[in-house]
Order: sequence, then C-alpha cells, then structure tokens
Amino acid sequence: MTAGLPDGRKMWIRAFYDFNPEEAGYVGWTMESGQARALRELNAGDLMMIYGASAGQTKKTMRSHILGFVEIEARPIRDDEKASGAAQEAKKANGDGGKWTYGLPIRRAWRALDKMSIERIAPDTYDKDAGQGIGVWSRALTPAEIDTALKIKVTEVNVFGEAPVGDGGLTDSPFREEFFPSKAFPGSSGERTSIYTDGETFLYLAKFDGDGAALLGRPKAFGNKSVALKIGISNDPASRSVQLNAGIPPAAKGRWRIELQAPFPDRKAAEAAEQIFKDKSAKLESLGGEFFWGDSMEAVLLFSSIPSVSRF
Repeated sequence: MTAGLPDGRKMWIRAFYDFNPEEAGYVGWTMESGQARALRELNAGDLMMIYGASAGQTKKTMRSHILGFVEIEARPIRDDEKASGAAQEAKKANGDGGKWTYGLPIRRAWRALDKMSIERIAPDTYDKDAGQGIGVWSRALTPAEIDTALKIKVTEVNVFGEAPVGDGGLTDSPFREEFFPSKAFPGSSGERTSIYTDGETFLYLAKFDGDGAALLGRPKAFGNKSVALKIGISNDPASRSVQLNAGIPPAAKGRWRIELQAPFPDRKAAEAAEQIFKDKSAKLESLGGEFFWGDSMEAVLLFSSIPSVSRF
C-alpha cells in the first residue's frame, strides 16, 4: 500500500542527456506542441523523475539510470529565460542550439545518489521499445512506482534562476522525506560533550513571520493565507528560537517565532506528542522532516488537541 504524493501530485518520467539544473533550470521540448501538451497534462508542483537517455550524448555509465528529480512550474518559457550563458553555449557546441527551446521552469531539483535503472524503478511505465517516445512525451508513474522512487536517496541541488538551497535542503536522504514527516528523532541521555540529564522537555510550534512563499520559492497565490510552520521539541525553547534564526541575515524581513509550547515530563513523552502532531497533520502539507505549510489556525488546533497539551 502506498501513500502516494501529497496534494494529488503526479510523478512523470523523462529522459535527459545529462542532469544539470544548476546551469539549465528548465525542462524543454523541441516542438511547441510538446510544450502545449505538457501544459495540458502537468500541474504546478508535479515531479519528473529524470533518467539518462539510452543514446546520444549521455555518458554510458548514466544511460537508463535515474539521474534525479525535478519539480516543475506549469508556465511556458523559452530556454534562454532559465539557462546560464555557459549552458547555452554548450548546447550550441553540441549542435543542439535549436532543440528543447520550449520549456517549463524547474523550481526545485534533487540529484539521485543511488544508482538505479529506470526498468527497476518503473517496470510498468517504462518501455524500452518506446524509449524515444517516452523521452519526448513522458509518462506518469503508477502509485506503486512512485512509492519505489521515493526510496531513492537524493541531495537537493541549486536550480538556475532560483534561490540557493542553503542548509535546509535534503541531503543524502530518501526522497520520501521531502514530502512526508519523518519520525521524531530518538533522544538519549548520558555523557556527550557534557552531561545531559533527561527531564522536562517542551513541544513547540513555530511559525515563520514573513514571506513564507518566497522562503520556499513558491509563487504567491491571491487569498492564500498559508504559512511555513515547524513542530519540534527542546528543553530550552528560548535558545531553540535563537538557533532557528541564526542563519537568517539580520536585515531579513522574516523570522521564526515560537507560537505555542507545552511542557512534558521527559523527552520521550515530548517525542510521542510530536509524532502525534505529524501523524494527524493531513490538513497541512509536509515540507519534509519537522516542517509544514498550511493554515496557521489548523496547526494551532492540531497542537492544542494533543493529549497532555490541552490542559496547559
């Protein structure tokens, strides 16, 4: 049984000669009709699993292997709007200057770290006899194939024309963690660099006060009141608040602010409460790990409904 992707997103397969979103931040088609078809079938936020084309300029070690994943925006562009000068020159040098000029922007990208063949990940959707057609038009994966694809370890990489990933990107982790909450990290007591004694631990809910859409590299939707949120535990919420904002420039307009907190007798109890929040977060969009996107009031109500929180 598979959980699928949040918000009804789909995952498609597409063949590339290479995977270089750092220099070419778009998915392209040579014919405008290809772009038009993509706009009819794909929705903003859909994902593409990119695999190495079986011929052409693809390195032999990359052919028919998963190269990475990209999140697309359903908006028509031309290739020169989302590619570096070096990428455009390389394209011309390879004799491909007139190809893949009709594109859709890539918003985010993840490079695959596990070497997996497309046949293994998508045995039902991929057809090697129709490889060229799939490479051009793409096909949507089945729910079971998506579940398998989400197990591939990835690292998020920069996309040309988008804000740098920074320290918050997924690193050497299963792709699933980008979309579904992780289990609460198990704590420990005993000797570290100092002596840690298990004791009162707080469950907290933090909200990003600022332009959350810009923080996540998302287009602003009129009337959408969603905010970036974080659930977590700490034995010192005040210090954790400082830590959350440590990497944000002083001149920035946005800051993380702890909205709610509730004490628990020990870390184990706080971890259990954190997991309840994650397990019941269906009305919020998971951003991976402890981060969510959604209505602030929904998050407050969920937080307040956790056993042992409502009495505080």
